[in-house]
Amino acid sequence: MRTRGRAGRSQRERVRRGPRRSFSRSRDQKQFRRFLAFLIGLAVLFLAPVLAHAQAQPDSVNLAWTAPGDDANIGTATTYDIRMSTSPIDVSSWNSATPVPGAPTPRTAGTRQSMTVKSLTYGTTYYFAIRTQDDAGNWSGLSNVLRWDWIADTAPPAAPSGVSATKGTNDVHVHWAANSEADLDGYTVYRATSASGPWSALNGTLLTSTDYYDANLPSANQVWYAVTASDWSQNQSARSASASVSLVTTTAASADWSVETGYPNPSNLSSPVTFAVVIPGAGGSGGTLVITDDVGHRLRTLSLSSLSSGRQLVSWDGKNESGRTVAPGVYRAIVMAGGQRSTSRLVRVP
Repeated sequence: MRTRGRAGRSQRERVRRGPRRSFSRSRDQKQFRRFLAFLIGLAVLFLAPVLAHAQAQPDSVNLAWTAPGDDANIGTATTYDIRMSTSPIDVSSWNSATPVPGAPTPRTAGTRQSMTVKSLTYGTTYYFAIRTQDDAGNWSGLSNVLRWDWIADTAPPAAPSGVSATKGTNDVHVHWAANSEADLDGYTVYRATSASGPWSALNGTLLTSTDYYDANLPSANQVWYAVTASDWSQNQSARSASASVSLVTTTAASADWSVETGYPNPSNLSSPVTFAVVIPGAGGSGGTLVITDDVGHRLRTLSLSSLSSGRQLVSWDGKNESGRTVAPGVYRAIVMAGGQRSTSRLVRVP
């Protein structure tokens, strides 16, 4: 009896060891699914790009996403709850889905985050979903559900379209139409001093907006710009059709509309910034003062229509269109009127 008991225990131990290894793989897989879901949740709930994946190793997946905010796409969220399952996840099955440990700490809204999930079982289909918590303890609804079935993406996005280039006082504004791919990661802007190249990339990290302000202009009479799109699997599109712009200074346009450096500069987050705007004889009708961050995201638009001609003072309270104070950093103030624009930089500090 004792011998059988020992044998029985030994057999049970062997059985347990097997499932433990299997559970470890399952747990890793679940973590992966939850993480992926989390990414998806960010895309749907916080207006961030859709979560995407790229296979790194036969048992691994690279996940990448854009961080949401504490309130929509503003601020920083507090916690991610990522869950994974081998069956589709919905509201009714959320509690039974397996939590994925090791979720990253949320970063500032708009920041790219990524993670590699290892030790997955090849061929097993995983589902991921996520909920996000803000600093008041409020949880978001359930994100859209991401399915991972081990089919690697090798197709590049379409080349961007509608590229235009507009000369400002101190820079060139490059704009293009947004791509429609769900797994779009961002854009790269290229510049050349000849229509045939050679082409040089201007941004080191991918742009998530469809605007770029080239403030480091070369010594040339004319420049050409083109844009490529990249997806989460690092597939890059062909270059778009190019757009050219003359860099020859137009004195009359520069003298008409301009904006001087705001003051104080740098300025405290709690203090407004005042800009001196020079408005032509026809007055400010149709003119705007646009505040953007350093990569071109439009944060606030102030109308100049009520102002008369001459040197006028315009105040910005340091808030975005939603009435929230912007974070410390570098910003641009851009006067726009017709085809003219003038730009100045400012710094906001805590």
